[in-house]
Amino acid sequence: MTPIARERLSLGSYHYLRWPLEYFLDTAAELGIPNVELWAAAPQFCLDFLTADDLDRVRSLLAGRGLRVCCITPEQCTYPVNLAAEEEPLRSYSLRNFERAIDAAAALSCPHVLVTAGCGYFDRPTAPAWQRAAESLGHLARYAQQRGVVLLLETLTPLSSNLLNTPEQQREMLALLPPGSTRPILDVGQMVYMGQELDRYLAHGPLLGHVHLHDSHPGIHIALGDGDLPITDYLARIEANGYTGLYSFEFNDARYRADPRAADRQSVAWLEEHGLLQRR
Repeated sequence: MTPIARERLSLGSYHYLRWPLEYFLDTAAELGIPNVELWAAAPQFCLDFLTADDLDRVRSLLAGRGLRVCCITPEQCTYPVNLAAEEEPLRSYSLRNFERAIDAAAALSCPHVLVTAGCGYFDRPTAPAWQRAAESLGHLARYAQQRGVVLLLETLTPLSSNLLNTPEQQREMLALLPPGSTRPILDVGQMVYMGQELDRYLAHGPLLGHVHLHDSHPGIHIALGDGDLPITDYLARIEANGYTGLYSFEFNDARYRADPRAADRQSVAWLEEHGLLQRR
């Protein structure tokens, strides 16, 4: 396959949670990767406390390094954000959290905000929770459209959600949302963890809006070369299917927190060594 242009690679900030935002952005600049995906959580980019001055500062940090934010990904799996929550105060809080993410994306000229369907209680029928998720996502899709932001809808493993785990369910949910408001995302590690075939995600065709790229085994979200996935085959098939979007690193395994930059350096070098990424 033709090497992927560096402009189509993005670094995710997930494993930089113990480091200042500047350190993460410096890494992207050092590696010549112009795109970053911001994990919206404390301490770097906490939506609960984000102010206009904070956004101005982030905008300045990006501009000074020639970087752009390709996606804002609010934390939505490990603290109380749940778009399918039964408790209305919790669901209302969750909606406000995503609205803040969409507002931040618009302020930073970021085209995408990543969303999931949330989760219902495991001892309840899933239909009511699915309906609550659809209502929440519909509200956010309309809110985002008004601000020039497109949502990216991700599947989750059954450990995180009992609602939306497959590409078929992605398409079912997308059909309920305003046309053009939301696109599906492929997370390579979650696909493998759930024993799913890549072709099922490639069936999204030109709608596929984003790819989370990482290795697996042991772990799900590990640096390229630390696992055993056929990354070369995956990328060749995704590219052959006509995908023209971004590949974003998501290395959220705790092993990388002490030296997150090393994981990104290793992964960029791995792609270059295998002829998958344009060299500088």
